[in-house]
Amino acid sequence: MRIGCIRSSTALAVALPLAAVVAAAGAAGAAPAEPDHGSRAHVVHRADSSATVAAPGAGDGATVTVSKTEDLVNQTIAVSWQGFRPSSSSRLQNAGDSLDINTEYPVRVYECRGADPSSSSDCYGSPGFRGLPASGDSPAVDPVAAFTYPGQTDPFAATPDGPANWQDNVTSADGTGQVAIQVFTKRESAGLGCDATSPCSIVVVPNYGRGAHDLGDTEDLMDAPWAWARRTVVPLSFLPVDDACPLGRDGLAVEGSPMAASVLASWRARTCRLSSHPVQLDYTAIGEPQTRGDVGSGTTGTGLVIDPLDADAADQAGVIYAPVAVTSLVVAFQVDDAHGKPVTSMKLDPRLVAKLVTASYRSGGDPAVIHNRPYNLFSDPEFLQLNPGVDWPSGAPGNHVLILGDLSDTTTALTRWIAADKDARDFLAGKPDPWGMTVNENYKGIALPFASFPLLDSLLSNSFAPVQELDALARQLSIAQFPGGLVQQEGGVNVTVKQPRQNPGSREVIGIIDAASADRFQLSTAALENASGSFVTPTVAGMTAAIDHAKVNPDGVTRQVDLRSKDPDTYPLTLQISAALSTTADEDDRQRMADFLSYAGGQGQVGGDQVGQLPGGYAPLTKQQTKQLESARQAVLTGAAPSDDPGEDGADDATPSPSDAPSDGPGGPLGDTQGSVPEPAGTGDSPSDSPSDSPDGDTVDAGPDMVTVSSTPIGARQLLLPALGLVAALALLGGPAVLWVGRTGRGPRWLRR
Repeated sequence: MRIGCIRSSTALAVALPLAAVVAAAGAAGAAPAEPDHGSRAHVVHRADSSATVAAPGAGDGATVTVSKTEDLVNQTIAVSWQGFRPSSSSRLQNAGDSLDINTEYPVRVYECRGADPSSSSDCYGSPGFRGLPASGDSPAVDPVAAFTYPGQTDPFAATPDGPANWQDNVTSADGTGQVAIQVFTKRESAGLGCDATSPCSIVVVPNYGRGAHDLGDTEDLMDAPWAWARRTVVPLSFLPVDDACPLGRDGLAVEGSPMAASVLASWRARTCRLSSHPVQLDYTAIGEPQTRGDVGSGTTGTGLVIDPLDADAADQAGVIYAPVAVTSLVVAFQVDDAHGKPVTSMKLDPRLVAKLVTASYRSGGDPAVIHNRPYNLFSDPEFLQLNPGVDWPSGAPGNHVLILGDLSDTTTALTRWIAADKDARDFLAGKPDPWGMTVNENYKGIALPFASFPLLDSLLSNSFAPVQELDALARQLSIAQFPGGLVQQEGGVNVTVKQPRQNPGSREVIGIIDAASADRFQLSTAALENASGSFVTPTVAGMTAAIDHAKVNPDGVTRQVDLRSKDPDTYPLTLQISAALSTTADEDDRQRMADFLSYAGGQGQVGGDQVGQLPGGYAPLTKQQTKQLESARQAVLTGAAPSDDPGEDGADDATPSPSDAPSDGPGGPLGDTQGSVPEPAGTGDSPSDSPSDSPDGDTVDAGPDMVTVSSTPIGARQLLLPALGLVAALALLGGPAVLWVGRTGRGPRWLRR
């Protein structure tokens, strides 16, 4: 995934008037037969960029609240309402690709094109309305087209850029309701085209039916003119999507960990516009294993990794490391209880996660799990013991936890955590849990850790598939849709169709993603068990505690969480993202590296939602990490070979913080960017690199400290040279085209399979 440099929101974002366009409908019981085109309403409340506006079309005193209306990116926002007519049921009785024809008075929330959409034809994914003939005293009602866009050939093909993002829900007995909707920019939906110069809107549509008898008041007629006439429209403004700092020869090419995508998107929009030492960052998100290979071979001089390069490859490329960000892997979820209410907290231990990722819950007639009694996570006695007091749903995410399909250090980190737990190891080796459940036979004895989830149960191939790209995985989780497909019969022929989206009130989706995406899409995250037996969520405090007690690798900078630390505050899936920097790069590149590190270690560590700040889902660097970053900055400026102990892990805390760094030097000091760096509480002592005993007395290797770039024998590599020459020739021909596509970001970026 390539993300372009974007412009500063304070300078160039379009500020739209915060008002609602509402229908001039009468009392809630009598809707007009034809739609009008809205009128302006007064803002009732505004805090930051949230808005509460009057919704007279929904009833006297009714209001709609949108949690964020300005400076939007592809993210999830909350939409709620009050004073609406209560629905006839406590939740919709359907999935996202079918429509409930029984529940009366539902509400739909759309993202629509423009600040004043003329009809639902402007709303992404709108299925349209086919019209009604005249009947008795009732006049005919004209049809309404489905979502329209340039190049449309099928008038009912309403989702050209991927799954729809609209959300339907019911209104409770007290007149309130809410949904969370993922808003698309023009990168996710070219058909909508939302960006800083093309505003969009949130439209809330209640369906109270047609005429005095409330005919047509169900979900299948949400696009009928009588429902649209009651709409409330709240305009949205977006941050720029296109590149404001054209990429060129003077940019710093950075590739690596997708876990850094959110923070790089924020930083790069600021670093290219600094008055002193600006730097244009050309960032490409690729897997860490590939990044290590590219840095070691000299293909790139700046890579973002979690695990380090093989020591020999690092020495040959003159690599030094600098900590640039702290984040975490999370188990995120959208789950509603048996009453349709969202669940916001959950505890998971390593054995439960091992059950999920190995598809060990009973599924149909699969012989590999046929003897297991739990059909899903929510009926597992182990899960229920950890999570009492909740009426869990009866459905089955079970074998369908959403996981990443790429080769990734995040998968290695997850399986290291599983491997460090004796109960989880024993379960994977074939020992039943205390309630008699056993591992899926296809995964029995699987070696841990691994960097890519192996698909060993062929019976799951049609109903489940890992998702390629971390960003796509997070977006799929946010719309509550399983990957893979369902086999249905159409005309006597088996046809595979996509899994339906799940409506609020009936969601049962769990996925393993990054903390920044969970924050951006407002997803709840599970508390995970650490070695002390405590269950910890991925807060700044939990991640900082994990870094304080981490095991530092032999390079002195990169590190892994000490999975045997008894600190009860440690979040076990914390990750340090390190820049692997080649000191053999040319002088101009090394200057740009230094400028990047100067910003990353200074203003880039100030948390907040503004461009250039540290987004949610990341923790600021500790004082020790900041010293290591400054040491690396000085080394790349001089071009010196890395020292034997570049990080000096046990350095005392008297070393100046970024704000105290010297103000001279060609790269600019850390903190030379308007603002100060928050200092997390505590830096911890130097952690031990030696393995410690597990709670049960066993000494267990939680995984290798060093990751090799390649295991290919020398002879085999020599045989590859002719093939590599052919690849190089093809690259000379295709490279310019690929570069153009990557840098322009043309075309939709929806889920690819």
